[in-house]
Amino acid sequence: MTTSQTTTEEISHEMPPIAMEPQDASSSSPTQNCCVGRAGGEELMNGNSLSSPASSASLTDHNAKLSWQTTRRIPYPPPTPYPMMGPASIDDMPSFAMDGENLGGYSQYGVAATSGAENRLDVFTIGKDSAIYHKYWDGSIWSDWERLGGYCLSAPAAVSRGENRIDIFVIGGDRSVYYKYWNGSTWSDWLNLGGYSQFGVAAASWGENRLDLFIVNWDGAMYHKYWDGSIWSDWEKLGGYCISTPAAVSWGLNRIDTFALGSDRAVYHKCWDGSNWLGWEKLGGYSQYGVAAASGAENRLDIYIIARNGAVYHKCWDGSNWVGWDNLGGYSIAAPAAVSSEASRVDTFVLGSDRAVYYKWYRVAD
Repeated sequence: MTTSQTTTEEISHEMPPIAMEPQDASSSSPTQNCCVGRAGGEELMNGNSLSSPASSASLTDHNAKLSWQTTRRIPYPPPTPYPMMGPASIDDMPSFAMDGENLGGYSQYGVAATSGAENRLDVFTIGKDSAIYHKYWDGSIWSDWERLGGYCLSAPAAVSRGENRIDIFVIGGDRSVYYKYWNGSTWSDWLNLGGYSQFGVAAASWGENRLDLFIVNWDGAMYHKYWDGSIWSDWEKLGGYCISTPAAVSWGLNRIDTFALGSDRAVYHKCWDGSNWLGWEKLGGYSQYGVAAASGAENRLDIYIIARNGAVYHKCWDGSNWVGWDNLGGYSIAAPAAVSSEASRVDTFVLGSDRAVYYKWYRVAD
């Protein structure tokens, strides 16, 4: 795969930029906007869902979901679909040229990946039946695809907050966030974390027993919810106006970097520096779908998008400056996924034109 340097202007959209101004979280109650209450950690971790019409059963029972939706009004208006920019037909695109490894499978939406140990990879996708599927690399061989069930309306999110621990998140049929985890020996039941997401969900972990989630609500703003080891917080409004599932990653203790697409389809960045959320920073580019983020070293960030030609583009933070965008080639029909399985390495995943999962890894600077 040939790498070429491309300027931001070459792949940016013609629309004038629309500022991603932060909004005051106190101006609107998170529970009012996201329709979610607070629940104790033991209650959630023991498998009890939040007290809302959308119980965990709605994720595993599609018929029950449909019945509930026909008898009760969904609390928020449905999201307005946004156009997938670019050529109207796949025939207008360059031929499929991904030279990565074909992992097979079939995905309706996108792919998620995490790594709980060196040289270990866990990959998740949504199959034709809307259930979540899992495949892993154990250091020498890829497993078969394993069905984990559920009923999902978005690409999943996955993160590891400790060795042999995996936490996965999806959007259920009621557009709430649902959560399932691997505790080292078994998969838990699905838990309903509430909220309402137009698109998907992003997850990050900056410490053992810490989880941070991000969604885009019906108002287009980004919202945040976290697990502190004993209890889930309420949803906090971080503002902005986003048209895609966000991405989130942590490169150090008490540090979170989030990314989303603005209304001009450029990438925007917002970070938690350990004490405050900083303002939105425009990184440019133009993405058909969403954005993926990974960190292979302290104070290192690597982000990936799918440009109008369907190729993967890469931009990095080297500790002092943003560098890129670089054209990594390939062809993807969904937002990519990225994770670091060892120091100075990033593993990337995309969906090919056959909707199978493709995999390629890169060395990055220390």
